[in-house]
Amino acid sequence: MDKQELKMLEEVALRNAISIFRRRSKKAATPEVGIFWIDGTGTMFAESVSLREAVDYGEFKIFDGSHIDLWDKAVSANPQWRGLEYEEVPRGRVVYRKDPKKPEFIVYMPKQSAKHKGKVISRFELPRGYVRFDFSDEHYKI
Repeated sequence: MDKQELKMLEEVALRNAISIFRRRSKKAATPEVGIFWIDGTGTMFAESVSLREAVDYGEFKIFDGSHIDLWDKAVSANPQWRGLEYEEVPRGRVVYRKDPKKPEFIVYMPKQSAKHKGKVISRFELPRGYVRFDFSDEHYKI
């Protein structure tokens, strides 16, 4: 493990300590990678795995699931999406880039969903100093 990854893990440990002190409850989770949908109202459906369980994919760690495969489950949880296709609800993906000099979580999502960045950070337990949002990927534009 390199210096940058240790620094990121220290941030996660500090967040856990603060969480326990403030809430006197369970520890914050390990950061996660995965996929999500988030509509204009902020309704979100996500599937994810902890960074420890993520699959290696080149220079990334990813959740090995697809939007199309999980769409029925998303609609079951959000009946207001019934009748829509999986690409009609704004969607995104969180991945972890294993760069030894600058490890980071990259969130791919459409620009119109930018107002929900905090919700994505919270849902996936991302350490704020290590998150980059990418609104340019054509795959995540609707």
